[in-house]
Order: sequence, then C-alpha cells, then structure tokens
Amino acid sequence: MIEVSLDKLRKLLHVCCFEAWLDVFLLNNAYILKLRRNYRKFSKPILILTLPYIIVNWLIRTFYHNSIGKARVAKILKRERLINFNHEVVIVAIAKNEGLYLREWLEFHRMVGISKIYFYDNESSDNTEEIIKPYIEEGFVEYTYMPGIGKQLDAYNDAIRRHRNDCRYMAFIDLDEYIMPEIPYSNIGECINKILSKKSNAVGIALNWCLYGNSGHDTRPKGLITENYINRADETNPMNHMVKTVCNPRMVKDYISPHYPQYLLGAISMDSTGTKRSKGWFCRDLTFKNLRLNHYYCKSREDYIIKTSRGLGDRAGHYDLSKYDKMNFNDVHDESMLSYKTDLYKALLK
Repeated sequence: MIEVSLDKLRKLLHVCCFEAWLDVFLLNNAYILKLRRNYRKFSKPILILTLPYIIVNWLIRTFYHNSIGKARVAKILKRERLINFNHEVVIVAIAKNEGLYLREWLEFHRMVGISKIYFYDNESSDNTEEIIKPYIEEGFVEYTYMPGIGKQLDAYNDAIRRHRNDCRYMAFIDLDEYIMPEIPYSNIGECINKILSKKSNAVGIALNWCLYGNSGHDTRPKGLITENYINRADETNPMNHMVKTVCNPRMVKDYISPHYPQYLLGAISMDSTGTKRSKGWFCRDLTFKNLRLNHYYCKSREDYIIKTSRGLGDRAGHYDLSKYDKMNFNDVHDESMLSYKTDLYKALLK
C-alpha cells in the first residue's frame, strides 16, 4: 500500500516538474528556440548562464499573462464575435510535389467548410501548378510560389502577416493531414466556435493526430487516400499526442514550430474538447472529441520513399527511411472517412 502511494507521488511530482519546465519554456520559447537552432553546440552552457534571466522573464510574463493579458484578450475576442470576416476558417499549407493527392485534399476540406486555402508551392517540379489552376481561378485557392529550403514557418508567418484580418481562424496543416469532424459533414467553423466558447481567452485548438498506417499496401494502390488507408494507431498511441493548430491569427505573435505558434500573452490554446489547456506541441490528455487530424504519414512504402526525396518542411534535412516502420501503425480498423467517398469521387470527376 505504501509502495503504491509512493509510486503515485513520484508520478505526480514528475508531472508537476514537467509542467513547470513547460511553462518556463513556452514563455521563453522565442529566446530558447533561437539559441537551439542558431547556436546548437553552445546552447546548453548559454542557457545555464542565462538561467536567472529566463526565470525572471518567466515570472514577469506569467503575472501579465494571467491578469492584464488574459483580460485584454477576452475583451478583443468579445468584440470580434460581432465581426463578419470574409472567411470563417482557412487553411495555410506549404507543399512540394504533392500533385498526386492534391485534389482529394482540396475537395475534402471544401466539404467540411473550408472556404479558402493559402497554398505555398515550395519548388514543385510535378504538375502541382496545373492541378491547382482551376481552384485558383474560382477563388478557392490563393497560390504563392516560395522557393528555398525549410520554408514552412516562413510560409505560415507570411500568411498571418498578409491575411490575418481576412478570416476568423487559420488552420496550419500539411497535405497528408485531414481535419475530420467527429460527426461526418459537420461544419468545421461551427465546431471551432463551440470549442473555443468555453474559455474567454481561448484563441486556438490543438488538434490531435490520428496516425494512419499503410493498411498493408507496399505499392501505391489506385483510388483515394481516405478509402485505401483505413487502419490506424490506437487512441492511446503516444504519437497521437502530437498536434497541429487551428487558431485566431490576430492572437499570434509568431509561428515558431510546425505544430504550434507563439501566442500573445493572455491567449491560450485548448484541446478539442475545449475543457483542457494545451501547451506546445502535444496534448497530454489525448482526445478525438469534436475534431481530430487524420495523419496519413506513411501511406504505401512506395509513397514514403518518394516522400523522403522532398526533404523536411521547416529546416534542411530529409525524412528517415527507418521511421516508416516506427510510424506504421495499423492497430484499429477505422472506416469513418468512407462517409465522404461517394461525394469525393463526384467532386473529382468534375
């Protein structure tokens, strides 16, 4: 009995220590991430030497965040509820040579209420521009050519800078990620408003990954991604704790990670239930309630080998081939996306 109690106490202390470290990190992340990325070899000793500054900065920012900042954000959000934006929810995405599956991704998100996509083309050499041209002409897609290596965060921040006042919410996802409502055909904008209405200073939602495996396909099958890949990781799989973010772009100071932004002080991000705060790149309490992010990371082995040639989105480097087997989870048979199959084929035939 005593051993069980001690074990619970150790776990509680571990959680508390991690939460404290996470708070310090998130309120100093602009400084810490800059060190880690630009001065990797010397970042640890520099961090140790500047620890007093980090702690003082954390204390000051925490006080402001929980008092003046929180009240200020709540006031702005209350005023914004009366504004009719050009778009309720838009998607910002950057892609390279994703033409093969691009139309399915575009048409699916149109079906769930996305009215605009800010699409950044990172030096595609396939037929991406040709495929996307009709969507540009009808106004569904705004196309920007963005050459260079590791341009993902540049694209995200460019979209925020240029379009922050054109929409109520922005979702920042990849071309192998699909925002899926818990109830098929539910409008994403309505889901987001419902979730964020539970906290006066909530400005973003951390959408948990729902990681899909190859469903037994070594070579690329014919048909849709959403019909061919119907086996996924179990809800408790640690990789599903990872998130991508949909948020109010006017509450974002800077997009600092492919997974989450740095918000203005006082603004917070919630999980998809709207009841628990999310911090950083993951949700501790994993949930697929209301909205989730279906992540077709692997697809067939043939597809993954092609994927490795494109390089990473946010920095120089390449995908690791060995990661395929580590991410290829097929534990749960899940046909929920087949609800869209008929309408997707109709849309793709147009």
